[in-house]
Amino acid sequence: MDTQPLSYKDQHIATGMLFEVKAVIKDLAAAITESSSDEIHTFLTAESKMTIAQHQQIYGFLQTRGIYDAYNIPAQLQKDIGYAKRALNQI
Repeated sequence: MDTQPLSYKDQHIATGMLFEVKAVIKDLAAAITESSSDEIHTFLTAESKMTIAQHQQIYGFLQTRGIYDAYNIPAQLQKDIGYAKRALNQI
């Protein structure tokens, strides 16, 4: 797999995709709990599983490029500070 660093714009797009997928997962979970039809419940559950798989793929993509590190919180916080400073300099 190609693990070249991402440009700022590509990182921003991929991170946005990650956040959007996460929001869809939450919305699907809420819809599943509200559905009364077995057919709708089954459909939403299948969509939820596919969306979770998409989230895993996007997160894995970002993790292999050093954007996220869920297992090293202090290092991740330093990365996030750096990302925020870089974003502020882009304005």
